[in-house]
Amino acid sequence: MKEKISALGQYIVKQTGKNFNFKMIKPDGYYKGVLFSYGADDYLVSSDRVELLSTIELISIKTSKDYPAKLVRRYTHSKFDKIGKKKEDAIVINGVKFYIIKL
Repeated sequence: MKEKISALGQYIVKQTGKNFNFKMIKPDGYYKGVLFSYGADDYLVSSDRVELLSTIELISIKTSKDYPAKLVRRYTHSKFDKIGKKKEDAIVINGVKFYIIKL
């Protein structure tokens, strides 16, 4: 998971051009190891493209009844509905290719 956080951090630095504390990147509790949050933005990060695509499919299939009551509002947000239309970016860190999708 540290590799994914590092890849996401370097991706954000590349996009914004500013340095920041990588400890501000928080892993998600429901989609462990794939969904990360930084500020108000959510990112899907994976070194395996199949894992990324299966997570996208899983998120797009689920409805509000599939989530716990406290998390319904978060995971039924419109950014999760449009997840299939988002463009994925690739970044290579230490010879490993990571796929990142900003929601």
